[in-house]
Amino acid sequence: MKAAFIYGARDVRLESIDKPSVGNGEILVKVHVCGICGTDVHTYKLGDPSLAQNPIIPGHEFSGEIVEMGARVQGVKVGDRVVGTGYRNCGKCYWCSQGHPEKCPNPLVPGEGLPGAMAEYVIVPNPMVGRTLFTIPEGMGWDEAATIEPMSVSCFAVRRARIEKGEVVVVLGAGMIGQGVAQACKAVGAARVIVSEPSATRRELAKRLGADVVLNPAETDPVEAVREASGGEMASVVFECSGAPIAFHQAPLLVQPFGRIIQVAIYEKPLELSPAEVKLMFQFRNLTLRGSGGQRWDMALELMRESRVKTEQLITHVFPLDRVKEAFEAQAGSAEAIKVLVKP
Repeated sequence: MKAAFIYGARDVRLESIDKPSVGNGEILVKVHVCGICGTDVHTYKLGDPSLAQNPIIPGHEFSGEIVEMGARVQGVKVGDRVVGTGYRNCGKCYWCSQGHPEKCPNPLVPGEGLPGAMAEYVIVPNPMVGRTLFTIPEGMGWDEAATIEPMSVSCFAVRRARIEKGEVVVVLGAGMIGQGVAQACKAVGAARVIVSEPSATRRELAKRLGADVVLNPAETDPVEAVREASGGEMASVVFECSGAPIAFHQAPLLVQPFGRIIQVAIYEKPLELSPAEVKLMFQFRNLTLRGSGGQRWDMALELMRESRVKTEQLITHVFPLDRVKEAFEAQAGSAEAIKVLVKP
């Protein structure tokens, strides 16, 4: 089969390898579509593949069809259209030694430690049907299905925020995850969603998909814009989805006392806080800073099935696998790109 390997910084190569064999607790999925995730982009740009494999086949935002199953797999069958993931626990940590592999803090997953889905086939180990592996809703196409995973990341962030009806929220960054966060916030009852994004293409799409206020932080003072949009109260929640250090420094200025900052993005450059910023965040404003690194597949599927969030319009580029280099460059370097898909 054909597969893309990341060897180092901006070094992705298409190679021919043997189709993987299925173990007892695994399924083999024929990949129809695979999205390029922010994690894949960081690996591609920085040349820092998983510690478990180097080079690595990236990709975990996939939709595909089960073509082979191990003897121990239950709940699905050959021919099922699926999305999801699986994991291999480390077998060495405290939780693994206590018989709770599902709590392992160091699992290996396809695309991050295990061969991913930027290939014609991918092995999904230990698929947990209804928890990490799901059948694609009837009538949903392969492309849209490949966006369920990033939408599940957005949904996890929104659940971490514990949004109450009527609250004002700010989303910093309108890439794929930020767009999903903005839509999910509206779906769970946020009164106003304010999106800050320098790309005109992304701002226009955020507005079209339901954001109440969109602003260009290069031209408009975000603090004053949020103050005006919130009637002077500022936001209850700020989601940092951009990965730009300047956005993290802005977040405490946009949120009201006792508000929440949900850190979704990861950074490629050092992030430093001054003593004054720490005092502002934790002593003067009593802010809560929450990490967000997980998935809510169930919520994403529900919102997409009911058309309460829309992701197809977020697909801006589609490439065949033999143009994978172009695909990565588009996702990594274009302000016009939101979600780039690759088709084996």
